[in-house]
Amino acid sequence: MKLAKNFSFLTRHLARRNRGALARTRGLLDRERLPWAALRARQAELLRESVEAARRHLPRYQSLPPAPAGEAIFAWLTTHCAIVSKADLVGDRAGFYPNGGQRRPWWPAGKTSGTSGSPLEVFRSVNAVIWEEAFNLQFWAWAGYGLGDAQAVLRGDQVVPGSQSQPPYWMWDRFGRQLFLSTRHLTAGTVKDFAQAVRDSGAQFMRAYPSSSFELARLCEQQGLALPLRAVVTGSEPLYPVQREQLERAFGCRVFDFYGMAERIAYAAQCEHGHYHLNPEYSHVEIVDEQGLPTDEFGYVVGSTFHNAVMPLLRYRISDRARWVHGACPCGRSYPRIELSSGKVEDQLFDREGNAVSASVITFAFKGLANIRKSQVAQVGEGCWEVRIVPDAGFGESDSQALLRNIEHYVSDKLEVSVKIVDEIALLPSGKFKWVSQEWNRGV
Repeated sequence: MKLAKNFSFLTRHLARRNRGALARTRGLLDRERLPWAALRARQAELLRESVEAARRHLPRYQSLPPAPAGEAIFAWLTTHCAIVSKADLVGDRAGFYPNGGQRRPWWPAGKTSGTSGSPLEVFRSVNAVIWEEAFNLQFWAWAGYGLGDAQAVLRGDQVVPGSQSQPPYWMWDRFGRQLFLSTRHLTAGTVKDFAQAVRDSGAQFMRAYPSSSFELARLCEQQGLALPLRAVVTGSEPLYPVQREQLERAFGCRVFDFYGMAERIAYAAQCEHGHYHLNPEYSHVEIVDEQGLPTDEFGYVVGSTFHNAVMPLLRYRISDRARWVHGACPCGRSYPRIELSSGKVEDQLFDREGNAVSASVITFAFKGLANIRKSQVAQVGEGCWEVRIVPDAGFGESDSQALLRNIEHYVSDKLEVSVKIVDEIALLPSGKFKWVSQEWNRGV
């Protein structure tokens, strides 16, 4: 496994953090303080390229008239392109996907269950993957990261077998100078080894899920383990004030959070003043109300992707809500600012030994499963989970078994899991439903 993983690290490094990505990063950093008019003009150019790519490759948009040049493209977009959602892509694959919905071997695929529990696949170009790395490197530079600095990574990476019961629970990527830590093995009994491994690696910069880094910080503080860092970068889950406070107290550093999604229709990152800036070279973002009209109040995030000529998404709406923050930021960057709607903390699930399991890690069990319309993972007892599935056409026993195997392999082998087929999943008053649900009263 180690040899295969090292080869994976090398190929990933060559594909993503290459000269092209580094040159793009320098360009992004050079342009981020340009006057807004200059950034808006570049955004108009990128949007027009995406629209033209959609007209060429996606049947749904082939009847569109040619897109205009200049800033007229923004009004043109709202006139000619209706807002679409995940349900539209899933329901009309032939219309919204290239090549009849069949992925070509050289197109990377983004697969996610998302917090709605409904799977989605997005085809990407190699160009889009390189640009994604450039945007990440730009943001990490805001947090003080310099190229070549060692990083500790505590996300969902499968770096050692789930059944492994002795350290090391990590793997060093010498090509990217990254220490990948196994989230699944972080417990009160192993945290001392984790902290020592990070210290030994020389990493002063950590990238992590909020829930995973919070657990590491909590356990370090609980056991009196010193782990000083320069910065922690969090993403892929909401970051809540209690988590930020714990991280900054335990690690003695600032936390920089970013907001993104697998569909890549928006990328917002925190500057040194704590404000979320939308990157205007990443996508064109709108915030709309229930009727799809622009609003200055909290509304739905709608985005049109840039850089992915294989499968552009035009006016794609997600369930996340945000609102614009007007005025200049003290950081001096010209990027627009948004405020994210915090919503509720996802319920925390535990395995039979009482170890917290990251909600983001749970999503790994659903990747690649295509016959699920909705899902919910609920803890119903000590170490007992129930996975509720609203099936799509074609769902069968083989899908249930694949899901159970994935949970054991990617999430935890310290669980008893059952699959339950349901007609629907109850909605919250907000209109959403819980992706994970804690229904076991640990105190009883």
